[in-house]
Amino acid sequence: MRPGWMAQGWLVLALLAAAPACSPVAGYQAAARSLRFSLDRVEPRLQLALPLDRSRLQVDLTLGVENPSAVPFHVQDFQGEVRVDTGTGMQPLGRLELTRALDLPAGGRADLVVSAAFTYQDLAQRWPALQAALRDGRPGAWELAGSLGAVVHGIPVRLPVKTRQGFGAAP
Repeated sequence: MRPGWMAQGWLVLALLAAAPACSPVAGYQAAARSLRFSLDRVEPRLQLALPLDRSRLQVDLTLGVENPSAVPFHVQDFQGEVRVDTGTGMQPLGRLELTRALDLPAGGRADLVVSAAFTYQDLAQRWPALQAALRDGRPGAWELAGSLGAVVHGIPVRLPVKTRQGFGAAP
C-alpha cells in the first residue's frame, strides 16, 4: 500500500462525517424551530340531540403559524391535545389531528384549523372543566400541545408545539 492512499482514505472519511453538518437539513430544522404559534380562536359549539347520548361538542381551534424564516414549509400533519386550565388544574379535553395540509410561505403567516368532537360520555366526564371554560367571566386558559410534521424541499421535519390562550381573567 502506498502512504498517499491511506491519507486520501482518511480525507474521504472526514468529509463523509462532516457532510450531515453541512447539509441543508440542519438549516431546515433551525428554520422549523423558529416557527411561532398562537392560539388565535377557540370556538365551541354544542350540538344537542335526543337522546342525549347522541349530543356532541365540536371545538374548532384556529392556530396561527408564523414563519419568520426564508424557508417555505408544507405542513402535512398535526397531532396534539387540547386542555383547559380553570385554576384548579389542567383538564385534558381530547386529541386533535390535522385533516388538511397547509402551505406556509417563507416570511409568511397562515391559519391552521383543527377540530375535536366530544361525545355525550366525554362531556359527562369533563363537564366541570368545560362549564368553567364556557361561562363568561370565569378565569382560565385553553392550552394546545402537540407536534407538527412538515416537509421542506422534500426533507421531513417534526417539531413540538405548545400554545395557550386565556379567557376571562386568565391565570
